[in-house]
Amino acid sequence: MSTGSEPNELDREVDASMRIFEKAQVGSAASLTPIKPSRILVVLDGSSQDDNTLASATFLREQFNTETLVLDARDGKTEQDEDLAATRATEVSGARPIQRQDGDSYDAILAALKELSVDLLILPSPFGRSFENIGTDSAGTVMDVMLSRCPTPMIVMRRDDQQLRDCVQHIEMVVGSECEVEARAAAWSFGLAAESANVTLNLVLEKEQFENIRSIIEAIQPEAQIDAEQFSAALTKTHHALHGAMAKTASTLGMNYELHPIAGEVAPPNSLDESKRLLLVLPLEVDDRFGQGFVQDRIRRSPHPVLIVSGHVPENS
Repeated sequence: MSTGSEPNELDREVDASMRIFEKAQVGSAASLTPIKPSRILVVLDGSSQDDNTLASATFLREQFNTETLVLDARDGKTEQDEDLAATRATEVSGARPIQRQDGDSYDAILAALKELSVDLLILPSPFGRSFENIGTDSAGTVMDVMLSRCPTPMIVMRRDDQQLRDCVQHIEMVVGSECEVEARAAAWSFGLAAESANVTLNLVLEKEQFENIRSIIEAIQPEAQIDAEQFSAALTKTHHALHGAMAKTASTLGMNYELHPIAGEVAPPNSLDESKRLLLVLPLEVDDRFGQGFVQDRIRRSPHPVLIVSGHVPENS
């Protein structure tokens, strides 16, 4: 039989659980160790985007003295065709071409990653097509497969006027849901960031996600009221450890850091026409279909380069 004390007891149990959770999360946050690339694979597609992709490789070589490998991954390439990797690798100091294996473009890229010890992949999106001509419908099959199967962090180059060297002064890490690779993505953010960069953690509340959770809560407790502001506050609490670590790291490195719990419709990128230069950083959990859709949507709408740090595990590990 129901009693008037049950709701109060439930509230106390919830409060106690939250206090335990917060106690586990709160403390002196440790700084993250920035991750910097040492060996990169640059993928060419034969389009005008190759210029920007190679410019990114040149910038990373200048900043981190990276070893650069270049792959011509065009579809339909025959033995009689010119190898773009051989001809264009000379544009990056110390770069060397690698041989393309058989299969579709994504097969050739994944095979190269499996064979080589590479810690960062750079490729254009859309692959083999003009960004200007395709616009928002520009993720493409190659990107779909890479999001599903690529175990290596990758920088996806987009609009030609958004060059990587001009974008690392302002880095926006966008998180749609909690995942295991958040801290690693944050470490990559600080590793690529320019001196005195502005780094922002955007905790994104998607409208559909909010409505689904609110419906569940209201079904369990019809009298409960929850709004987007409350949900954003809860989202901030669940990412307390990440927020603390990023704030401490920024302070240690002399960078600026901000936390923004924001609605999905105003989260970066806002528009393909945006002229502001920035690097988007997106963590991606393995086998998370919601997360893959979230990341793909960001890529489709972004004029900026996008760094995806995934939780995929290489097949031979």
